[in-house]
Amino acid sequence: MRNLDTGFDKVYRRIESRVSELPDSLIAHIERTRDLAERLADIHGVNPQRCSMGAIAHDLARHLTESQLLVESQSSNITVNSYEYKAPVLLHGPLAAHWLKSDLNCQDEEVINSVKYHTTGHPEMTDIEKIVFIADKVEPDKVQRNPELELVVSRMEANLDATVLEYLKLRIGSILDKKGVVHPLAIDTWNYFLQKNS
Repeated sequence: MRNLDTGFDKVYRRIESRVSELPDSLIAHIERTRDLAERLADIHGVNPQRCSMGAIAHDLARHLTESQLLVESQSSNITVNSYEYKAPVLLHGPLAAHWLKSDLNCQDEEVINSVKYHTTGHPEMTDIEKIVFIADKVEPDKVQRNPELELVVSRMEANLDATVLEYLKLRIGSILDKKGVVHPLAIDTWNYFLQKNS
C-alpha cells in the first residue's frame, strides 16, 4: 500500500477492492496506467497519490456492456447525449466518476474529474487530469499494440499540454479518416489546448 493519509487510504482501499473484482486483463491495464501515472506525477511535481487514485478508478465501469452502461448511467441521473447513445462506451468514465463520489466516498473533485473525463478530456484540465488521461492512453501495452503512440510518449516527460495535443491529433485524425464522429468534448479540448499553447 502506498503512503496515504487515513481518509484517503480508506477510499483508496475501497477502490482497490472494486478493481479486484474486474476481469484480469482490465486489472492489468489499470495497474500499468497507475504505474505510469505515478511516474509522470513524480516527473511533473504533481501529487502522485492523487494521480494514482484517479488511475486505479478510471476504468471501474469499463467491463460493462453497452446496454448496462446506458441503464446504469440513466439510473444514476447521468446526462446521456446523442454521441453517448450511439457509443455508450463513452459513458464508462462518467459512470465510474459517479461511483467514485457516491459509492466510494471520494471528495476530491480533481480525482473525480480525472476519471470522468479520461476518455475525451475537457478544456482547462488540471495536471492530475492530464496525467490520468495520458497514462491511460500510452501505458506500455497500448504503445506496443499501436507504435504510432511513440510520438505521444516522446513528449510526456517534457510537457503535459503538448502530450495531450499530440494524442488528440492522432485520435481525432484516426476517427476522421474512418469518417467517424468526434465527441464534442474532444474537439473542445483540442481547441482549448491549441489556443493556450500557441
